[in-house]
Amino acid sequence: MDARLWHQQATAPPRPMPTPIPVETFDAMSEAAQDEYWVQLSTAMAGLVLPSVLAQRAAHHLTRLVDRNRLRPPGAKAIGSVSASFAVGKSTFVKDWAQAAYRDLLGPACADPRPTWNPEPGVTADWIPHVYITLRAASRIRDVLAALLLTMGYPSEGLVRVTTTRVIHAFRQHGVRLLLIDDSHFLDVSNKDSRDMLDFLKYLNTELGELGGTMILVGADLHESPLYLDPQINSRLERLTLSAYPLATEDDRRTWQRFLKDAESVLLPYFDCAPPGIFSLQHAGYIWRRTQGYVGDTALLLTEALLAAFDDGSDTITTAHLDAVPLSARAIAGEAELRTVVPQQSRRRRVKVAVL
Repeated sequence: MDARLWHQQATAPPRPMPTPIPVETFDAMSEAAQDEYWVQLSTAMAGLVLPSVLAQRAAHHLTRLVDRNRLRPPGAKAIGSVSASFAVGKSTFVKDWAQAAYRDLLGPACADPRPTWNPEPGVTADWIPHVYITLRAASRIRDVLAALLLTMGYPSEGLVRVTTTRVIHAFRQHGVRLLLIDDSHFLDVSNKDSRDMLDFLKYLNTELGELGGTMILVGADLHESPLYLDPQINSRLERLTLSAYPLATEDDRRTWQRFLKDAESVLLPYFDCAPPGIFSLQHAGYIWRRTQGYVGDTALLLTEALLAAFDDGSDTITTAHLDAVPLSARAIAGEAELRTVVPQQSRRRRVKVAVL
C-alpha cells in the first residue's frame, strides 16, 4: 500500500454512529425524520466493527512485541508472525491494530497530510514509520523489493543487490520502524531459491532491527510454511495464531458469551425494546452454529437481523430474523457440516445394552 494512502486511511476520522433513538420515539417521528434516521442507522451498521475479546488480546501481544524490540539493543530482533485460516480476518485485524499504533506514534503530526522528520541535522524527509505491503502469488525477492520501494515512492528497477541497498537506505531515510508483510504465505520458498528468500528475510529483519524496528509476517496457515521450519527464523519468531471463537470448553463458551454481550452493548441501544441477553443468552448457541464463531459473519448476522427487526416493527429479534440473513459460503458450509455430525450415544444406553 502506498505510504500516502496508508496515512490517509489511518488518520481518516471514524464513521460516526448516529445517536440512538428509542423505538417509541422513532415511532412518533415524522416519516421524513424516520427515513433520515433509517439511512443513517443502516449505513453505520454496514461498516460497524464489533469489539472482540480475542482481537484485544492479540493486539496487546503485538504491541508488547514492538515495545520490546524498540528497547532491545540494535541488531536482529524478534519477528512477529500472525497466522490464521482464511476468512478469520487477519488482514483487517493487523491493519486496524497497526493504524491505531500509527496514530499514537504520530500524535499531532496526524493532522499533517505529509508528515516529515529529520533523519539527520539539516535533512528533511517524509516520515514513513510504518510500511505495509501485500504480496502476490509466488513472490520472489525482487517482487518483495519492488513492493517495498513503490510503497515508499522509489523506483523499483535494478539488480537485486542494488534495489536491496535502496530499500535499506529508504528505511533509514524515512524512519521505518514497523514492516508488515501481508499474505506472506505467497512468499516463494518452495523452489531452489528458497534459501535465498529465507536469508533475505533474515537480512531485512537485522537491518530493521538496527533501527529498533519490527518485522511482522501475516499470512494464511503459516505454521505449514517453510518459514517456520528454518532454524534461524524460527528461533526469532513470536507466533500469534488467530482463530474463530471456539466452543470446546466452558471457558470458550464464557468468552463467546462475553463477545456477544459486548456486541449487545453496541447494538441494543438502537433497538431498546429487545430484552437484555437476546444475543448472549437467548440466541448464543444458534448464532455460533450459523457463524462457527467467525467475527465477520457474526457481525453481519447481528446487524442485519437487528435492522430487519427494527424495520418490520418487531419488539424483539427472533430466530426468523437471524435465519433470513444470508452469510458467506464458508459459514453455510460450516453450518451444514455441523448438522451432519452424528450425535454421540448416551453412555448409560451403551452400558445397559452391554449388560443385556
